Amino acid sequence: MVRFLIVDMHTLWLFGGAAALASAGALVFLRSLHHPSTNALGLHALALALGGAGLVVAALAPEGVEPVAAASADAMIAGSVMLACEAVRRLYGARPRPVLLAAIVFALVAGCLGFEATRTDAAARVAFTSVLVAIVSSLTAVRIARARDPAAEILRHLLVGAGFANALLWLLRSGLAVDALGLPVSRIAPADALDVAAAALLVLMPAIVTALMLMAVHARMADELRALAATDPLTRLLSRRVLFERGRPLVAAKHAAGQSLAAMMVDIDHFKRINDRHGHATGDAVLRYCARQLRAGSRDDSLVARYGGEEFALLVPILRAGDAFVAAERLRHRVSHRPCRVDDVSVPVTVSIGVAILQPGQTLEQLLAEADRLLYEAKRAGRNRVGTLEEPGGRADLALPVV
Repeated sequence: MVRFLIVDMHTLWLFGGAAALASAGALVFLRSLHHPSTNALGLHALALALGGAGLVVAALAPEGVEPVAAASADAMIAGSVMLACEAVRRLYGARPRPVLLAAIVFALVAGCLGFEATRTDAAARVAFTSVLVAIVSSLTAVRIARARDPAAEILRHLLVGAGFANALLWLLRSGLAVDALGLPVSRIAPADALDVAAAALLVLMPAIVTALMLMAVHARMADELRALAATDPLTRLLSRRVLFERGRPLVAAKHAAGQSLAAMMVDIDHFKRINDRHGHATGDAVLRYCARQLRAGSRDDSLVARYGGEEFALLVPILRAGDAFVAAERLRHRVSHRPCRVDDVSVPVTVSIGVAILQPGQTLEQLLAEADRLLYEAKRAGRNRVGTLEEPGGRADLALPVV
């Protein structure tokens, strides 16, 4: 006798369907919590609703009475898996494929309901839908394996494994169905424990995938919140808090190695006048412009932060004390060599910079305070200049402009 993985598991199907429908309702509300994942979670909610409805139909449909109900249930369940695969693809940045998805769904519905052989023969129908689902699930797993998700790489690998496991389960279901093709019900043996476990896993797979997707979204949200806490929202530079968190170990390391470190305090000249004349929106654009120039003109190992208002702070590793003045002059020229354009308005921007060199035993707070003092000396001397105790020969023209 041939075993066939269509078992009397109506209670499991009913509970699985109810759980899928409840999860779909929850996802409808949760999807708005993370805007970049809204479409993927919304599509997955639709997949859960379709699959849940299919399981309920399969559980409640009387056996042997109306083959259309069973065929519809199989089409709904298989279609829900395909929609879930598309949702996972979109979660990992794949472009939507509406035409291809519609073609696959059409083939699925036509195969289940459009042909007498598959509509009335459960074994043929299950073999057809299972192979189709296994192919889509495998292709989705391959697509996710090629993606990158720094916030949740482990979860991505688990989703890849779930995709391949789902494909294997559906292939197993298809193989058992092929064995039962053309056999009367009397010759199909009851499923054993392994078959029941495989069928139960098929029912539970949507819940597993949903949990992994939500954990991946949660990891991304946590990563984004950490990034927001570490950066200034307007300029995307480091925040003042993070400057001190990372700056103190840097100062300690430079003291231990006997190496030089420069602190630069940068202030936009006449920033209040810019706000009063052009408006706060233009003032924000000027802040972003200065932040871009400071970040682009600094070494990768420098710490660049918005210190407060129109003031920025930099910690720059250097080889010699005189290099700090040259670096500061380059930054000053980089900001002022062309105006900041906001819409059709050109806003001239200059900065004053105070530069202090780390001294033995000096703390980060003392270093920044000295740079701040030298900044205000530069402002009192006329602005648009660098104030430092370490000018090479007292000649500011040694620093060439960055163009």
